[in-house]
Amino acid sequence: MIHLKFVRDGEEILQTDVRAGQRLIDVVREQSRNGHLDLPWRCAQGTCGTCLVFLSHAEINPDGMVLTAMERNVLARRGALPVDAPLVQPDRADTPRLACHVTLDRDTIVYFQNS
Repeated sequence: MIHLKFVRDGEEILQTDVRAGQRLIDVVREQSRNGHLDLPWRCAQGTCGTCLVFLSHAEINPDGMVLTAMERNVLARRGALPVDAPLVQPDRADTPRLACHVTLDRDTIVYFQNS
């Protein structure tokens, strides 16, 4: 099981355990349907960029994380990454991600702000 902690605007709002391999956006949608999270993320196709998050892991991958070209382009369009950013990004809490592109594989803290 993967342990997730959700932090909004610096305040912890939810902790939950989920199966490894799930997409973060699917976990968020389930928690929203159950009334545990109030997030307006609707797209889940990787194109709108509204599910912008920052992730922190206890086990940092020293090789970084690999973004898809679509995720990088959407993040660049939103101004979260430079247009010429490489696909391999540092595995740090200040690296932007899109929840619809994140597959959960380890305990994670999910940071986001109210839109």
